Amino acid sequence: MAFKKVLMQNKTIPVGGEKRLMPGLDVSKWDRLHFHIGADARSVAGLNVRILFGTPLKGTHCGALLADSTVWYEDSVSEREFSHAVPTNYNGTGFVMSVPVIAPLLYDVILKNNGSAELKTISVTVMAQEI
Repeated sequence: MAFKKVLMQNKTIPVGGEKRLMPGLDVSKWDRLHFHIGADARSVAGLNVRILFGTPLKGTHCGALLADSTVWYEDSVSEREFSHAVPTNYNGTGFVMSVPVIAPLLYDVILKNNGSAELKTISVTVMAQEI
């Protein structure tokens, strides 16, 4: 069974602006999530996207122990961050960011406009398939 959810649709992010989506979704039954981030016939030049997972934990500031990276020992011991910065000279309308599920909660998706122009009609969906 597949899963798809629209996290944000047709929003504008001003220069230097940030959108935090805070979906708080239980993703424990998925192995990998695919985030499709794009604009309707426009460029996403300068967009930075960061994915935060969490494990619910009482007594913590955010209500969860947060992680935006993993260290995968089977391949290497280097840290892999769940962050992508689109170059400012990018002409494409979007991209798909696939990340492994490392904690039971999709805590946040953070979008920041580091470019020199307002980003219009930005949308974000998340997709997955059962393990």
